[in-house]
Amino acid sequence: MASAERLALLKQLDASPSGLTGKQVTSLRESEGFNEITERREPLWKLLIGQFNDVMVFILLGAAAVSILVPLLHQGSLDQHEMVNATVILAIVLINAALGFVQEWRAENAIALLKKLSAPNVKVRRSGTLVVIPGRELLPGDIMLVEAGDRISADARVVATSSAEVDESSLTGESVPVSKRAEAQLQKGIHFSPGMLFSGTLVTRGFAEAVVTGIGLMSEIGKITSMVMELKSPPTPLQLELKRTGQRIGILVLVLCVLIFIIGILKGLPPVELFFTAISLAVAAVPEGLPAVVTVCLAIGVQRMIGKHALIRRLDAVETLGNVTVICADKTGTMTENRMKVTDAWMLPGADRSMLIRAGASCNRAELPDIGDPTEIALLDYAVNENVDRLMLELEEVPFTSEAKYMVTVHEYEGGKIVFWKGAPEVIARFLSEGERTPLLRESEEFSKRGLRVLAVAADEGSGLHGLGLLAMMDPPRKGVKEAIERARKAGIRTIMITGDHPATALSVATNVGIHTDGVLVGNDMDAMDEDQLKHALRSVSVFARVQPKHKVDILQALQDTGEIVSMSGDGVNDAPALKKAHVGVGMGLKGTDVAREAAAMVLTDDNYATIVAAIAEGRRIYDNIKKFVIFLMRSNLGEVLTVSGALFVGMPLPLLPLHILWINLVTDSFPALALAADAGEKGIMNRPPRRQKDGIFSGEWFLLIAAGLLNMILSLSMFSFSMSQYPDDLVLARTVALTTTIIFQLLLAISTRTTGSVFRHSLLENPWFIAAIFASLSVHVLLLLTPLSLLFSVSPIPLLLLEELIGSCFVGFLIFEGMKLMKRKNEVL
Repeated sequence: MASAERLALLKQLDASPSGLTGKQVTSLRESEGFNEITERREPLWKLLIGQFNDVMVFILLGAAAVSILVPLLHQGSLDQHEMVNATVILAIVLINAALGFVQEWRAENAIALLKKLSAPNVKVRRSGTLVVIPGRELLPGDIMLVEAGDRISADARVVATSSAEVDESSLTGESVPVSKRAEAQLQKGIHFSPGMLFSGTLVTRGFAEAVVTGIGLMSEIGKITSMVMELKSPPTPLQLELKRTGQRIGILVLVLCVLIFIIGILKGLPPVELFFTAISLAVAAVPEGLPAVVTVCLAIGVQRMIGKHALIRRLDAVETLGNVTVICADKTGTMTENRMKVTDAWMLPGADRSMLIRAGASCNRAELPDIGDPTEIALLDYAVNENVDRLMLELEEVPFTSEAKYMVTVHEYEGGKIVFWKGAPEVIARFLSEGERTPLLRESEEFSKRGLRVLAVAADEGSGLHGLGLLAMMDPPRKGVKEAIERARKAGIRTIMITGDHPATALSVATNVGIHTDGVLVGNDMDAMDEDQLKHALRSVSVFARVQPKHKVDILQALQDTGEIVSMSGDGVNDAPALKKAHVGVGMGLKGTDVAREAAAMVLTDDNYATIVAAIAEGRRIYDNIKKFVIFLMRSNLGEVLTVSGALFVGMPLPLLPLHILWINLVTDSFPALALAADAGEKGIMNRPPRRQKDGIFSGEWFLLIAAGLLNMILSLSMFSFSMSQYPDDLVLARTVALTTTIIFQLLLAISTRTTGSVFRHSLLENPWFIAAIFASLSVHVLLLLTPLSLLFSVSPIPLLLLEELIGSCFVGFLIFEGMKLMKRKNEVL
């Protein structure tokens, strides 16, 4: 239905004080549907097909196709080894696709939905009769009745009210409840008006009757959800790096295959042999175990995060956390407790402090622990903490209204009556003498400058009204937030506060928690800025107030455009679009809305801002470990590529068969790679700046990467040649020697990769899993050589003479590599 038609329909329905008729309900149900938000998901078949859209997958599929087609065309059938080659390669592709499919399917379940935010049942008037219906059955035109404690189920225009106030902090970020008034008629384009109620917000005081104007996606909360579902989470640094790695591997394979064919044809080698050499190179170049190892490493990180009160909804968030450069944090409920607290009690001369506190608690309609207006709950908490009793309410002489801005109550006290007045200082001051009015207003202004909410209190014990003083309050910072922000600063991470609250309040909280800023930027000022002006402001401004959901997304976009890795924390509906758009959205598990939790990549189970910083430290540890095993696997794969291509260039037989390379990559290399994921973090991990965007996994690693590959090639081909010289007619033994040499040297490389310094200064006992992985790799390889599996893999037991020679040569190569590491480290220091 078009917006103009909808507005006309709502105005027509608005005219009936008896509510919708049965006929209207039936008609509207067909056109409007139910008051719910349907999710949009990628079809499962699309998710599955998407797993095969990867360069490394294309290479493996091509290798499998060649390994099947060439023998079929050349000899008309496949032998056992050729069948095993093709089967193993295809199995690798399918397993990796399955792993990726499962993870993305889980990620899809994190789309923001709002079913739990609507009240399960709601009172409405239909055909003049008051009935209770499920919240999902509300329709535009329904007359909805709400009172204190009710969660509002749909957007509605207020037609009648009795001192109604609504907590809209989940939608606007404003921590102070909003007073509601009746609206004469429906207005087009109305937005956060005092005459409107909004789905997902909470009635804290009074009663209201309202005509429903928006349900489901047509409500304000629904529009925000639509924004969230349309937003795409940006790719993580690791995803980009692995994508680039895959592209480089693809180029490398193509170049090597072309060179092989050119050299092979010039040397007069048979085409079939050249095809199998190409397959070996393709298999050697692709780190088949990498996707699975990355997934397992991130999954281990998820389990560790749970122990640190952080629930990860997207696996990639674990890695991205370690690269965060900016935390955009919502003030209400994230940096603060989302619970008002009295911070100051100021007395007029001659006033009694206990009476001041008693008046605030007694002239009060709230009930502990959490029933009523947050401001009045704070006054009750303060009285309890100060051991001041609350007087029973005898009469509410003047109820609080947003127009009057004060209330008057009557109580029994010490055998007589006492009347308490409480309200806005400028209102209460009008009823006081000049001697009390001037200092009270002066002190009230000082409190307001500090961003505090101020109430004035007066009493009449029969001798006339006299002022008692002021009670100032605020939503206080959470315990540990200031220390966490300082820890983040030392780690090179900037904290930006984004809130819908008043600028003075925002600045006060920011000052208390240690956020340094060049003033406060409000939403209206942002509307007048272009993208470049906003980016310029973000260089120095770290506090944003009076912002709407669109502004939060604009801030994030500006930060991301300048190369920042951004985390956004928040608990309200208004945070959801920004949480989805951020590299790492952080929701609150205890007080957060369902929308925020579902849109977030990580949810804090303790709602503690300090947990974000702890999670970032864990993310850095995980990224460091991912970098270790990626470098280890690429050093190993380069060694295999150089070994195969080097043999061809010097005219030697193929030293490693495709199945041998798969054995290395999937079995003997995968164990230590997985164990590297369990390494403890380096000391001072949060005393260094975040990794620069331009610094990839291989930044500064190319020298050692090439050195490791060359050493691997030299050792494997040397031992292959030595075996052929000792046993000229046993090509299977020579290949077994080359295979075993490669495995032992790569296991020594794994030990070396654990640290950028000397391995002799780091104990292997720090990671017992790593020791177990080394022994596991060696054990399975020994079993391969000594069991019937050796026939399937074309390997054989190695004579003791050759075994001693290859082990000795591997250790010499390892010492040479450690010397190169030491030389590189000294050059970097210089």
